[in-house]
Amino acid sequence: MLRALTICCLLVPAVSAPAAAAEWHFTPMFGATFLGRTSLVDIEFGTDDVHPEISGSVALLPRGILGVEGLVVWTPGFFQSNNLDLVKNSRTMALMGNLMLTTPRRWNEYTLHPFVSGGFGLLNASSNDVAGLSPIHTNIAGFNIGGGAIGFLSPRTGLRFELRYYSGFSGTDQGPVAIGDVHLRYMTASVGVVLRR
Repeated sequence: MLRALTICCLLVPAVSAPAAAAEWHFTPMFGATFLGRTSLVDIEFGTDDVHPEISGSVALLPRGILGVEGLVVWTPGFFQSNNLDLVKNSRTMALMGNLMLTTPRRWNEYTLHPFVSGGFGLLNASSNDVAGLSPIHTNIAGFNIGGGAIGFLSPRTGLRFELRYYSGFSGTDQGPVAIGDVHLRYMTASVGVVLRR
């Protein structure tokens, strides 16, 4: 009995140490979506334009090199151009679950902390034209890959800079909403405030 109790006492710190060493990053971001390409109906050719985007990340990072994050990106007006009024409203949204690869925290605690991350999830596209002839509401399985750097200004607050590529997997013919197989891809450049806990 005493031997079992001793083993348990030794194992508890070993098991709890990794959890205590891990940290959460909550990061609201904003930036731009650009280099959009799609086979979905785009009557204003708006995917070629640069659009503002709002995004957010929740990441769990250990002291080692591997972490995880959930990522959401919302781009309003993705199918709209500045000089045309054929589309009432449109957007794309990405919901992704990623693995993050970083340098060990002890190497650069208060300098730039580079990272790469990528994973899989869902791309959602929506567009409503003025005439109501070709509305788009579709979900596409997709992936993302990107990288950047995080720099801390204080023990709890920092900045995150990143460049990221999103793409849907080749889909099937969805009739009038797309020309041939559905595809959707774009890039984002973002900056955000990291809240570390």
